Amino acid sequence: MSLLQEKAKKFFKDNPSVSCPAFPNEKIVFNSKGLNHLFYEGGVKKPSRPIKEVETRVNLLPSALKVLQQMPFIQEESTSVNHKGKLCTYWAFEAVVDNSRLKIIIKQIGNGKKHFWSVIPAWRKVRGGERVNAKSDLSKE
Repeated sequence: MSLLQEKAKKFFKDNPSVSCPAFPNEKIVFNSKGLNHLFYEGGVKKPSRPIKEVETRVNLLPSALKVLQQMPFIQEESTSVNHKGKLCTYWAFEAVVDNSRLKIIIKQIGNGKKHFWSVIPAWRKVRGGERVNAKSDLSKE
């Protein structure tokens, strides 16, 4: 097991669930579905993510937890049907933490528990196609 996998597993073990003001009557769980999604695209059967991408996502986990603990409202919501025919609902939260803009995704399959699905740097495109994060000058947008 790699150091990144150990670090992510420890985070999930230390934080099995979180209360989020946007979902006042339920907790968001950190389970194997979200853990696998950090390392693999779509699930275990898809190819692994590039190591730099995995490293970024694993290092953003504490910031994602902070956002979920404080976010009072949902910013995006979408649904799809998975390969087993079950309805999947996704909720997204965006925030700036420690000078980085993040997007945190929560997923629910059918009537199951809401679970952490992903954290990614929320990049923005500005004039000229340049990609910036909140660390950069967003006044150009």
